[in-house]
Amino acid sequence: MEFVPVPLSTLRSSRVDAVDLYLRYEPGSEPRLYSRAGSRPDEAQFAELSAAGVQHLFVRGADFATFSNDLLDSVDSLLKEPLVHSADKFAALQLAVAVAVEQALRLMDCSKFRALATKVADDLVMLFGDGDPLPRELFRLARHDASAFAHVTNVASYSVILARETGITDHDELRKIATAAMLHDLGKRFIPPAVLAKNDRLTSEERELIESHPLRGYAELYDQGDFNVGQLMMVYQHHEHVDGTGYPVRVLQDEIHPWARMLSIVNTFDLMTAKRPHRHPATPESVLQFQRQHAGTRFDGDYVECWIAAMSRA
Repeated sequence: MEFVPVPLSTLRSSRVDAVDLYLRYEPGSEPRLYSRAGSRPDEAQFAELSAAGVQHLFVRGADFATFSNDLLDSVDSLLKEPLVHSADKFAALQLAVAVAVEQALRLMDCSKFRALATKVADDLVMLFGDGDPLPRELFRLARHDASAFAHVTNVASYSVILARETGITDHDELRKIATAAMLHDLGKRFIPPAVLAKNDRLTSEERELIESHPLRGYAELYDQGDFNVGQLMMVYQHHEHVDGTGYPVRVLQDEIHPWARMLSIVNTFDLMTAKRPHRHPATPESVLQFQRQHAGTRFDGDYVECWIAAMSRA
């Protein structure tokens, strides 16, 4: 049976009780039933679990859509709770929008996903626009897997954090950056899932398909007429390298928009630290070292140092 981990803090701060909850009593063991739907653990039980070092409970994979939609109904009020930490709020938001994001990305009309991206971006700026929390705490609570909802919400939150680290504090500008980060892989909707999930070496035709997604996403958003140049370039240029070896058109350092240079760093960080079927995730330390080694070639060196500085704060 497949299980999905849910941070204890998310369950504790929300009022979700629509699904059964499971607890892993021994490391590596199968989770066992802890509480039934409709009988949410009380505060004393949550305190006992926390004191025992429990960080997650689990829901069955078959129940995850019900759980996510139930959480979505209450997440706006949770985000306004002054006593809940921003990183815990993000963990709840990420799971709350999970099903909505996955469903919206399967639609050929991108308007539903655009509206959702804008809403999530507003929430992320509310959470992180003033410099809270520490990126390490956010990383600890975020999902790290191959799902689209985890990737886009992680990248959007990291983009806000890195933008602030570079000196961008205007909330409207941060919202634009977060919205475009949510939309950066929009063009992948036109690529067959079998190609996106392929573990073996890509053929030249498949590689060409993959490398077409920035242009496809850019063209779709350009036609909407309500995105600024920086946002469009985030979608179009997030796979460009500052030494001109990226794609889709191999532009150089100053030809790559600053927002796209930032996005390239956090996008790569999230991709490399995510667990995927064909490989184990890299540690944050190893990815930061990789990015420093490729500063000035693949990545903008100044932005790499900003990202390392943010991720190094304890």
